[in-house]
Amino acid sequence: MRAGTADDVGGGWPASPDAARAAIGAPVTGWSSVEAARMLAETGPNTVDRESHLSRTRLLLRQFASPIEVILVAATVLAGILGDLTDAVIILAILLVAGVLGFVQEWNAGRTMAALLATVEVACTARRDGERVAVPLSAVVPGDLLEVSAGDVIPADGIVLQSNMLTIDESTFTGETFPVARRPAVPSGGDTCDVARVRLGTHVASGTATLLAVRTGPATELAHIAAALVSTSTPTGFEKGLTGFGLMLTRVMLVLVVVVFAVNMLLQRHAVEAALFSLALAVGLTPQLLPAIVAIGLSKGARAMARKRVIVRRLDAIEDIGSMSVLCCDKTGTLTEGEVRLLESLDAAGNEQAEVSRLASLNAGLHTGWLNAIDTAVLDACPLDPTGITGCGEVPYDFHRKRQSVAVRRDDESAITLITKGAFTSVLDVCSHAAHERETVPLSEIRSQLEQRFVERSSAGDRVLGLAVKRWTSREPGDFEEADESEMTFVGMLVFSDPVKVDAADVVAQLHAIGVSIRMVTGDNRLVARHVAEQIGLETSLVYTGVDVDRHGEEALAVAVEGVSVFCEMNPVQKERVIRAYRRAGHVTGYLGDGINDAPPLRASDVGLTVDTAVPVAKQSASIVLLDKNLEVTLEGVTQGRRTFQNTMKYIFVTTSANFGNMLSMAVAAPVLPFLPLLASQILAVNLLSDAPAMTIATDAVDDERVAHPEKWDVRLIRTFMIVFGTLSSVFDLATFALLRTAFHADAPEFRTAWFVGSILTEVGVLLVLRTRLPVHTSRPAGGLVLTSLLVVVVTLWLPYSPAAPALSLVALPGELLTAVGVVVLVYLLANEIAKGIFWRRIERGAAVRRGSRAKRGGP
Repeated sequence: MRAGTADDVGGGWPASPDAARAAIGAPVTGWSSVEAARMLAETGPNTVDRESHLSRTRLLLRQFASPIEVILVAATVLAGILGDLTDAVIILAILLVAGVLGFVQEWNAGRTMAALLATVEVACTARRDGERVAVPLSAVVPGDLLEVSAGDVIPADGIVLQSNMLTIDESTFTGETFPVARRPAVPSGGDTCDVARVRLGTHVASGTATLLAVRTGPATELAHIAAALVSTSTPTGFEKGLTGFGLMLTRVMLVLVVVVFAVNMLLQRHAVEAALFSLALAVGLTPQLLPAIVAIGLSKGARAMARKRVIVRRLDAIEDIGSMSVLCCDKTGTLTEGEVRLLESLDAAGNEQAEVSRLASLNAGLHTGWLNAIDTAVLDACPLDPTGITGCGEVPYDFHRKRQSVAVRRDDESAITLITKGAFTSVLDVCSHAAHERETVPLSEIRSQLEQRFVERSSAGDRVLGLAVKRWTSREPGDFEEADESEMTFVGMLVFSDPVKVDAADVVAQLHAIGVSIRMVTGDNRLVARHVAEQIGLETSLVYTGVDVDRHGEEALAVAVEGVSVFCEMNPVQKERVIRAYRRAGHVTGYLGDGINDAPPLRASDVGLTVDTAVPVAKQSASIVLLDKNLEVTLEGVTQGRRTFQNTMKYIFVTTSANFGNMLSMAVAAPVLPFLPLLASQILAVNLLSDAPAMTIATDAVDDERVAHPEKWDVRLIRTFMIVFGTLSSVFDLATFALLRTAFHADAPEFRTAWFVGSILTEVGVLLVLRTRLPVHTSRPAGGLVLTSLLVVVVTLWLPYSPAAPALSLVALPGELLTAVGVVVLVYLLANEIAKGIFWRRIERGAAVRRGSRAKRGGP
């Protein structure tokens, strides 16, 4: 019998788990590994983003899907129909070559990223062949039995079969900050109750559960609303930059096409020829190979970072980490060693007490949620010995209570004891008594002593948790809830150490030196946070707690965070607000964290960083995964990101200015020349050949000065550069036109050939001049760039004398004419070298003035 698929479940939720299993054809005990593989082949991978699985054919077709290229292809076909078959074939051939080049680069980049991402794929727990096994999230299929606990992502749309204090964070769908309870509940008729439904894209905030997967991948609710989710998400700095750049080019292209076409029509030029010429100008202005250049640069950056044990999950995060000016990070394991150790288990009198250790061990070892660093430290110091004791319930940890409770019962008696461990003040707040000197006394009698001891240890950098118990003599096992955490007896303190990393202060100073400010954002109390911050060199004159954050509105918080380096006692929502505040203030903001409470700020940041050992929801929310929890590798990532960003900017600056100059020259010359300065096929050939060296720009060397500070997309600067150097190029072009017409009396074929050669030589030369802000002789380009540039020069000089010349309407040039073109090229390059120095000096002076003004205002 054929196994069913997600589609067999129908449009609504199934009436019961049995109905779902029947529709899918799944056994009650879960799939065997063979059956699961067959289901995966039928349903496809459990992924929502179809674009990440583009076939080769679709990827190739996408290279020709931009509106300009579609219009150009249509116009070329029209030219062929009207009889201009030679030009039509040549233009289509050039477009095909450019498209294939882009395809090859993007395909290789995609394969590189797939291999890297496979090393950090999020996994979940499923029952296969009757056993609990780790399964990649993408391999989950309908009918799977899944086990989840706090910190796990929900792997599919499913139904809760069993649960223990399960709460789900559904903020992805609802925007609500508080988790919702989920439990098994099936009505007598109709669909499964809402309370039993869980959805892909959410995660477990607390508790545990067994789920039946009902829908996966494209069949899930998340997939159905993915487009809306993407459209409403906050774009990253890189995405904003690309969008602004694209809009700027579009406006220039529209004006150029309309004006040039109108002028040619007024001059009574052939309509199809004028249309092709106008569109070719527009295409010539665009950096057609930008997607390929970006793909090469980002994939190269991803490989370089992988060698440093840093895996990039979202490629454009490499650009964003290079532009990052603020990095918010959790304290534990990032600024500290992350090896939490239990130093002392103290009773209420301040004495070391084995019973306190034993109770803490039962709490840490018998709960069913995520085993965190604190629990691990407790169990390392006092291994769990559950002999004669059974766990019979729990109240899972959450970030509002900041407590975790486990109910236990001795096998030989009916009494139940609730053991609560958590933040010192949170535990103290639910206690009415304390066990002190073998007696139980009112908490009020010794509270001040306990608080003083807490302050002393916290101020020394130790983390202090409270421990309390509550005993029932006749209660039946069952569900426990927050209300049970009351009238408890305080039994002691757990004192933990997590020393600051030896190199933390140095790394923080190095990041600050290259323009990245570190902000500590932690759930720990202000005393511990201040102690650690002082050790690593952060400013502690103003420390914000979560309460301080909540007192500010969004705009006021964006102003306030500028003067704060330490945020403490923060819950996940408050952390997210801090990240959004820095972004609203104009910073490209990163966040480094690995816990359940770090998922919201990871998603809210421009660059989310986590570690390979992070809880699944943190790992899935991050764009970069560190295989070593070491702030120093972040420094490497920033440097690599800036190199990639700078090489992308080189291509954009140089190509848009050169193309703009050429297009401006042709647009100006067309009305005064008795013929078109270049044919459409020649324009595209110029663009293709001049782009060939630029294909290697992604691997070019970057001057040290360019990675010393963060830089963001600056569309205004790109536009200014394009106009200044494009106009300079156009001035030389028009001078060349005059030289060709007056001194050499060049006819149309000679004129076009001379300018064809001159255009390519100037674009190749100016790439080598403008790729650096330093004097050209002091900055050595990469070998690949030099080699490709020389090859293009040779091909360009050969083409007019080659068998391919007639196809491109090129003719052999007299020696004196070719020499004159060479002289013009050399003078042009010298002029660019001089203009470059003047331009960047003025830009740097203006930037220095603005930085000084912002520093006085305390702004970004």
